[in-house]
Amino acid sequence: MRTAVVTGAAGGIGAAVCDHLESVGWDVVAIDRLPSERRGALQIDVSDEAAIARMLPALPRADGLVNNAALQLYKPLSETGTEEWDELQRVNVRGPWLCTQALLPQLAANGGAVVNVASVHAVATSLAMGAYATTKGGLVAFTRAAALELAERGVRVNAVVPGGIDTPALRAGFARRSDAEARLVAQTPLRRIGSPRDVATLVAFLLDSSQSGFITGASIPVDGGVLAKLSSE
Repeated sequence: MRTAVVTGAAGGIGAAVCDHLESVGWDVVAIDRLPSERRGALQIDVSDEAAIARMLPALPRADGLVNNAALQLYKPLSETGTEEWDELQRVNVRGPWLCTQALLPQLAANGGAVVNVASVHAVATSLAMGAYATTKGGLVAFTRAAALELAERGVRVNAVVPGGIDTPALRAGFARRSDAEARLVAQTPLRRIGSPRDVATLVAFLLDSSQSGFITGASIPVDGGVLAKLSSE
């Protein structure tokens, strides 16, 4: 059975990815810094280099890695503290690098794939999202670089770029203004909010070399058409 390691698996997109992968026949190792009741789950902070180096190489098999764990910060750059900035960098950028590095021998041995969960904020962002946008832009750049370097070892690396997906983080954002949800729907060409499963099905496709074996270095939006639309319209 193919095995996928999924970080940030306790809720939202990560939980949906785990559920969908299991439904299509993958064994899943769920990782989160929060405790989980999912079978075989590991409680690890992806920014903890020692824990990653100790626990991930010890896994008996890895055919896929989904770097989904992330923190979000809603604060103007002028008010962002050094520790806040560094914490987002540690989790959102260093974490995927550490996990990819730790699992590379298993992934290379099995012709595996890495999928990084980025964000539309990597491409076009909003006020007070500067620190988060910086990390997601870095994750997209990491995706391209890793795809080039790991191709010779038979490992593919791609990114998904979600837009407005119905997660606790999005709902928390809606709480900042009463018309936020209606505005998002109105400005999305497909006129709806995405579901975590919309992302999970694309992740599964990108992990499966029988379906996406000639795709690497790509960053694919799952945003209902938001990035296709000129902001000046």
